[in-house]
Amino acid sequence: MTGERSFALVRHGQTDYNVARRLNGDPGVPIALNATGLGQVEALVPRVAALPIDRGVCTRFPRTRQTLEILLQGRDVPRDVCQDLDDVLLGDMEGHPVEDYRAWRRENGPDAAPPGGESRLHVVARYVRGFEWVLARPARFPLVVTHDIPIRFLRNAMAGDDPIDGPVRSIDNASLLVVSEAQLRRGLDVMRARLPQTPL
Repeated sequence: MTGERSFALVRHGQTDYNVARRLNGDPGVPIALNATGLGQVEALVPRVAALPIDRGVCTRFPRTRQTLEILLQGRDVPRDVCQDLDDVLLGDMEGHPVEDYRAWRRENGPDAAPPGGESRLHVVARYVRGFEWVLARPARFPLVVTHDIPIRFLRNAMAGDDPIDGPVRSIDNASLLVVSEAQLRRGLDVMRARLPQTPL
């Protein structure tokens, strides 16, 4: 097969936590799609069905696995779980309102982490590993279902902006972004450049 590879990136459908603006970074908390989220993902099925998807990837979170299975219904393609594309580990802020975490971030630098959680720089490094893992899979057009932050960081980076503080501030539930391999690699280069020279 010739031609450049492509990658379909999807944020999972809506959950009750999204509606309540509560945080979840622990994949062991069983948060599934709500009725709106199921409808969002079903509405996306025709667009994904038109793509030559040959591998599916989700994270350890039930909401991404559920989204992936709906989008790949009827397709016999390999499925993988990529832990490095998980949502942010929040530690003591697990289950808190989004506004609490944003207030904490405003008072702390990107290398700070809430107790038991991850810093934003650790997350950038982890997402670089995750997307590199996807690049290494034997697929021409994988579908990757993940979370707001990895897609948001990547979109900022692909535009040459700071992945953490760039202009893209959120990704809609059940939104689809198709990128080329060259775009993905350029974004990862910018994300790597954002990391400190010494290992985290």
